[in-house]
Amino acid sequence: LTSAAHARAQPSLPSQDDAFAPSMARAILPGRAFYMRYQLREGLFHCIAGQSVIFLDLPKNRYFALPAPSTQAFRHLVARNGEKFVGAEEALSSLIEAGYLIEDPVSGGNFNNPAIEIASDAILESNQRKFAVWEFLVALYWELLTSLKLRLFPLSSILERIGISRGAQGSGEEMGEVQIARWVSAFDQTALILGRTDRCLVRSLAMFSILRGHGVSAALVIGVRSDPFSAHAWVQHDDIVLNDSVDQINNYAPILVLR
Repeated sequence: LTSAAHARAQPSLPSQDDAFAPSMARAILPGRAFYMRYQLREGLFHCIAGQSVIFLDLPKNRYFALPAPSTQAFRHLVARNGEKFVGAEEALSSLIEAGYLIEDPVSGGNFNNPAIEIASDAILESNQRKFAVWEFLVALYWELLTSLKLRLFPLSSILERIGISRGAQGSGEEMGEVQIARWVSAFDQTALILGRTDRCLVRSLAMFSILRGHGVSAALVIGVRSDPFSAHAWVQHDDIVLNDSVDQINNYAPILVLR
């Protein structure tokens, strides 16, 4: 997944098998006691890929991986849903000083991994359909338009502009499986003109925009892998992959899912 919207991350080394004491730090207010927690800064997403913890900083359009000494500490923090533990500030100082981890005694704990159904089938492998010329032209137009937007604007801005960053729903009656398969085939054929190399984000975002505009409950998935690092994007409808193969996407851990 290479585009102006993404930068290459440095993969982290395998994590160390450190142990952490289960103690929790407490903060006291008049008449009230509560556990201190951390939460991730808005626009920061993470996943575990292999032995690495990888982050996507969406506002800054960059990926980065935690260094090995911090990896186990962060995974421990996630398991505690953000609750502080002895040694957390020192082990995670790089994230705290950069403003990626923020103390929030009231809420905190926004460490849930993106939820997506386990893929069981792919339309491109089992259900390609004939499509009309106008459908191909619309797919080509949307892909070219999306490519231009990614050159001019950051991905976060594009998602906000098209109203999907918070899961906005499309209007109108949802199209059926046959219609979805026709759009999938139309987008697949744009590769004859635009190519397939380094097009996964552009093509997926364009397809997602059209399907959501027709009320289809599709998901745009961005995934990463480590050793070596790479990123990939695809569109999924429930457990069906629309524009890729199951074998291909299984190489990636989802880091961002938009519905």
